[in-house]
Amino acid sequence: MKIAVQMPSLGRIFSRAKTGLSVYLTDKLLRVLELDKDKKPVFEPVEVFWEHESEEEKRKRLSQIVETNKLKGKEVVSCITADEGILKFQKFPVAMSKKDLTDAIDWYIKSETQQIREETIFDYYFLEKEPDDKYIRVVITIARKNSVDRLLNTLKSVGLNPKIIDYEIVAIINYGINNNLPPPFSILYIDYHESILTYYAKNAISYNKIDFNYKYYKDTKEASLLDTFLIEVRNLLVINEISNVYLAGPIIGDELTLENIMMNLPVLGILDLEYAPPAFFIPYVLSIRGLEE
Repeated sequence: MKIAVQMPSLGRIFSRAKTGLSVYLTDKLLRVLELDKDKKPVFEPVEVFWEHESEEEKRKRLSQIVETNKLKGKEVVSCITADEGILKFQKFPVAMSKKDLTDAIDWYIKSETQQIREETIFDYYFLEKEPDDKYIRVVITIARKNSVDRLLNTLKSVGLNPKIIDYEIVAIINYGINNNLPPPFSILYIDYHESILTYYAKNAISYNKIDFNYKYYKDTKEASLLDTFLIEVRNLLVINEISNVYLAGPIIGDELTLENIMMNLPVLGILDLEYAPPAFFIPYVLSIRGLEE
């Protein structure tokens, strides 16, 4: 079972992927990863911090990476960040007809998007049913259309062929599903500029964006920043009745900070990557999708 959200503007592609190439692109950083059939990097994973560069400089930098690693024309999997979309989880009675179910989902999406002033696009996916299920479980992703279009245009402008545009929250949860973490499970993903706490269970999916700039903390060593972050995470665990978490992201490569976190949070395990640096957690999941679909 897998959550598989891809934006409808790309269409559905069922042919087997020829590459496991992923590009994770935000206004602050870029990560490029390509995996071979054995899930090993084809070239050294590329990470660039570019928050002080112009849009044209960023495009040129990405273009150079594409040229250097001979990626032009290849299919690529990418994603929009947590801030650029929302994920909703809904349950509908299993006895509903296909038409009634479709109408109910469409009505729900319309009600959710009515309050959003920007143009949006959406996609939804049915989770696998179990024999005793009384409900049909649906994962719905809604995204800003201009965010998706901007990402698509950037990738195409450097000669890449976008195959799937995923959602960052979905990618985090997919790692747990793909690696058979027993549900319910919770993953605390700590990147350089953002932190996200996700929770996945049979009848619930939730996530919280947490304001913690790990890169700034790493540069300044201001203990209060980490202390405030740990307090907020603990509060979220209590509110959401989460007993333990898995850790992921570049934070797990920082031995001292990792030790501090593990002493203050109920950490069940660390989600390290076998062949890629921990900072490539999201690109790794996206590359696996590229290999499998």
